[in-house]
Amino acid sequence: FPQKCERCGRAGATIPCRAAAGCSRLYHFPCAAAAGCFQSVKTLRLLCPEHVAEAKDMEDARCSVCNGPGELPDLALCSSCGQHFHGACLGISWTPGKRSGWQCPQCKVCQTCRQRGQDSALLVCEACDKGYHTFCVEPAVQGFPTGSWKCKNCWVCSDCGWRPAGLDSGCRWSPGSAVCRDCQQRQATANVPTAPEHTPQPEPPAQTSESPVPSEPTDAPIPPPELEPVGADEEKQPLLDPSETPPDPEEAPPDPREAPPGDGESPPGELVSVEVPPSEEPPEEAPSEELALDQPPPDTQLSDPQPPDVQPSEEPLPLMLPPEEPPPGELPLERPSLAEPVPDRP
Repeated sequence: FPQKCERCGRAGATIPCRAAAGCSRLYHFPCAAAAGCFQSVKTLRLLCPEHVAEAKDMEDARCSVCNGPGELPDLALCSSCGQHFHGACLGISWTPGKRSGWQCPQCKVCQTCRQRGQDSALLVCEACDKGYHTFCVEPAVQGFPTGSWKCKNCWVCSDCGWRPAGLDSGCRWSPGSAVCRDCQQRQATANVPTAPEHTPQPEPPAQTSESPVPSEPTDAPIPPPELEPVGADEEKQPLLDPSETPPDPEEAPPDPREAPPGDGESPPGELVSVEVPPSEEPPEEAPSEELALDQPPPDTQLSDPQPPDVQPSEEPLPLMLPPEEPPPGELPLERPSLAEPVPDRP
């Protein structure tokens, strides 16, 4: 039947509690110190924390500083010289890590080189109270740190609880830090403010002749309208409808200066001469050629005329002029009848 340690629960425990009433508890030697048991090197007797009061009658249950038993639970054993010390007498607050393998100030050695002396260069871990030379730690320390210092065996991340195994040179800890480097990087990433996401700017629309509607952007540019030259002699050719028949090129276009007939019965393709009485003739006008030299023709844009519809039509009726009437205020002259005799003049 394996004998398990009362503190760590592992097998191999061989030190029993020697209480008078009997006790079944077993301990490893380091585990007995960490558990707060009273250990006597002279008598090789161990008392568990529940029976530590029985140590008051023992000869070596005395503090080397105050030379008294004092508070028995506050006594700790030096693993090198075997003497007991009160934590209150040394200014130490006992913890399981400090009690296990503890050495008094006179017996304290460097845990790396195992050499005593050079106390001026000896660093003491605040967690386990073990000593290390400044030139023995990895990496080496120049001088004493201003704050608290812990050895690699006592490094425990305050965030994740991770701790290195032994004196591993590849330890992922920063000197003087209570947080492992993985947690440090995670904290640094969480503290960095997140930059706003870059919103891509829309490309400007292509230049158009009209302002595009925001909901329907116009991508293809519209060519500007062609300008007509001012004073051009040739008339602009009208746009033809593809559904209509183009006019005959041999047929002469109608002269816009000739007026169409007024009765509305003649077709638009034939011209009718109109006789104007001499009294109503307009005054002579200067030829159009002279006017064209003095004054430029107006810039007019002809509408798209429809091609003339050539159809045979009937002969137009002759234009009947109204009889000439005498001007107002004058009486018509009476013409003598040839049948009546002419009266004698007096």
